[in-house]
Amino acid sequence: MLPKRTDLLISGTYLISMDPDVGDLPCADVLISDGRITDVRPHAPATADHSGATVIDGTGTVTLPGFVDTHWHLWNSLLRGTVGDRPGTDYFTVKRALAPHFELDDFYWAARLGLAEAVSGGITTVHNFDHNVRGPEDADANIRAHLDSGLRGRFSYGPPDSAAPDSPNDLDDLEGLRARWPAAHLDGRLDFGIAVRGPYRTPPEVYEREWATARALGLPITMHCDRCLREEGCRSCGLTRLEELGLLGEDVQIIHAVHAGEQDIRALARTGTRVSLSPMTEMRTMGFPLLTELLDAGVRVSLSLDTLAMPTSADILGHLRAIVSVEAARTGSATVTPRRLLRLATLDGAHDLGLQDVTGSVTPGKRADVVILRSTDINLTPSGDPAEALVYTGQIDNIDTVVADGRVLKRHGRRVLADGEPDPVTMAAAHRDALLRRAAAAGDWRPPATGDTTADPEPATTAQGTGPGPETTAQERSRP
Repeated sequence: MLPKRTDLLISGTYLISMDPDVGDLPCADVLISDGRITDVRPHAPATADHSGATVIDGTGTVTLPGFVDTHWHLWNSLLRGTVGDRPGTDYFTVKRALAPHFELDDFYWAARLGLAEAVSGGITTVHNFDHNVRGPEDADANIRAHLDSGLRGRFSYGPPDSAAPDSPNDLDDLEGLRARWPAAHLDGRLDFGIAVRGPYRTPPEVYEREWATARALGLPITMHCDRCLREEGCRSCGLTRLEELGLLGEDVQIIHAVHAGEQDIRALARTGTRVSLSPMTEMRTMGFPLLTELLDAGVRVSLSLDTLAMPTSADILGHLRAIVSVEAARTGSATVTPRRLLRLATLDGAHDLGLQDVTGSVTPGKRADVVILRSTDINLTPSGDPAEALVYTGQIDNIDTVVADGRVLKRHGRRVLADGEPDPVTMAAAHRDALLRRAAAAGDWRPPATGDTTADPEPATTAQGTGPGPETTAQERSRP
């Protein structure tokens, strides 16, 4: 169902390559053949060696590598609009009420909705952190959705939502993934990892086995920093303990780490552990991301959306604008600049996922993941440094064209659907409505009255009883 790959020539664009050897080219030609960037050079009005290529006129545009998102819970994209600020609609109450009622097609179309929004926002690589895998069929639905979207990324296999602490991931199926999905079926666009809960949420017999299995299979490990808000006034993520247990390393990605202390950060730097920050959800429910501190310590950092359910959107430029302003106010440091943020959202994200030789910069030989923005739109003119203009005033509406692995997935500001392909937005909306009806019929969901911000409605019941009770930790109530 994907659009076909075609040879492309992006002609006369302002290129921010994110490759130090290529640099910025104020007027560049980028040639793409069979899904690969084959040449980057100063613009030549008469080019003889691009016969048969479709020409994209880059006059008045800026071209970047596609953005890389390193932590996104695609399965709960259907919950956007259901989670909110009204009493009884917090993230965990809604998630726990609705998660048991997901059907296979819901997982598929939830992922397709998130990935469609990724395309709209110029994100060409997504790490799907799936923490509601109830069986092999659920995993397969997510993998099919990712491949059908045309995007690149990783699927990290996690436990079912609200799984008991002593219940491990389905490690047998983790091995089975490679048998069901051989490399030939993945189009070079998807790899696998494992999403774990770690020592602060599971006992040693669980986390030790999960780490050992992941490392035996050569699979990267991702984990939320689970101790962040478990203790009142907490100023440590407990990452030094993970270092002592031998659980940190270059194969590990830690999510959030909002309350990491100085020793935690040193442990991350010593072990080469990566950190994915989700500033929009972190600032909403956890605290300020420690971006400057992590970068100054030499920790490899990347950026992520986290979830559409919070609710958030895939407006990466808007997120970068918020981050640069917050860091200026919070630390006064010159570490976090617009260009540094663009690198975090592209090449550094590729490094986090081990894809730095594949994507993250506009470099000959890499796969063709690029985003083209109109620099003549009113909010981007006049401008000086295009990198500063994109971060300070850029908008998702400026994105004209998105190419992922050589396929044009957005053109002239509109997503491109293959002939006969259902629109993921329409399909996701229908599946979300059906999901709510099933949950309501089972007595597990009763939406609060619209506009009622004072009354505390009867909590939605869940598979575990009512919404978050006294046993729910502050961290669990706050983190997606």
